Amino acid sequence: MDDNLNLLEARVVEAVALIKDLRAENHRLAARNEDLVAQVGALEAGGQRLAQELADAKANAGDIESYEEKRKEIEDRVGSLIQKLAALG
Repeated sequence: MDDNLNLLEARVVEAVALIKDLRAENHRLAARNEDLVAQVGALEAGGQRLAQELADAKANAGDIESYEEKRKEIEDRVGSLIQKLAALG
């Protein structure tokens, strides 16, 4: 009978220790989860900011392309005018 009680007591002590360890681990994991959730939020915000910057850059690239076309047209026209002036002189 004493052996059974001793065995039961040992198992209860082990179970209590295990529960204590698991609770500590649970608290640690909960804190880690909070940190990761915060990191995900920061990364998502950064991703949105980068997506907006990319959209802005693409819009600016379109503007630059348009300006380059206009510059080329002006260059061609000025070149033509210079040739006409050179032909007069």
